[in-house]
Amino acid sequence: MMNLYLWVAIQQTVASSTHVVARSVATVLPATTVVLYRGIFSVLVYTVWIVLRRHRVPKLAIKREDLWRFAVLGLVNMPLNQYLFVAGLHYTTAPNAALAFALSPVFVLVLARLLLGERFSLSAMIGILLAVAGAAVVAFGRGARFGADAALGNIMELAASFAWSLYTVWGRPLVQRYGAIPTTAIGMLWGLVLFVPVAFLGAGGILSPVAISTKQWIEIAYLGIVTSGVGWALWYMLLRRMEAGRLAVFNNLQPVLTVILAWLVFGELPPLEFWIGGSIALVGVAIVQRA
Repeated sequence: MMNLYLWVAIQQTVASSTHVVARSVATVLPATTVVLYRGIFSVLVYTVWIVLRRHRVPKLAIKREDLWRFAVLGLVNMPLNQYLFVAGLHYTTAPNAALAFALSPVFVLVLARLLLGERFSLSAMIGILLAVAGAAVVAFGRGARFGADAALGNIMELAASFAWSLYTVWGRPLVQRYGAIPTTAIGMLWGLVLFVPVAFLGAGGILSPVAISTKQWIEIAYLGIVTSGVGWALWYMLLRRMEAGRLAVFNNLQPVLTVILAWLVFGELPPLEFWIGGSIALVGVAIVQRA
């Protein structure tokens, strides 16, 4: 079990780095450009993996009735979750986005009950609410706010958070059936295909590759290869061994980890709210794992 939690810690650290990296590139380039090129990097990563492992992995036979399920997985992946997250950062702040994603365990709790029939004890529900409260304290300590000027962005980030929750719950049966990496890879491919029309028709369009700086290419590559390529595959690997709600509560540690990464990368000292909220979030996560 300790080895499992170690992988959870790695996955959450990778996921938290998304907020740090996306903070700069997502507010400079059009969201359509960032998400499209990020998706291309992700699909390339899985293509390389499949080619390298083609002699060791048995041929995947997808049932016909699951084809539309993969299409839905791709839809909530790239056109909804990734695009709304990146586009929302143009209209709100990174702390607000972190606060929106802190609500994802609540969304997962409801969706897992409706779609998977997962049941949670009262103590687990209390733990999730505590973890959400702790994450909110950290987010507000970093500058999260409610206001008319950030309303559109906040709504987009909440929608992205809900899409991520649906991606988690909807994908669990597919992960159990086909494995974590094949499910993630097929979902990414579907997501990229479905996003192409959005990219060309959406605001900002697609910038020419030469119009993107080296630094921005590195940031996009990181988002595509590390956070989407490695991070999302790890998420589904863990989902194969843990219930959706029990795993999703770890997302409440992302605001805490984001502050730590910002401290290490940008030298931003954590405020008092970080220590208070982080402690509350940790207690909440611990209660859920023991429930």
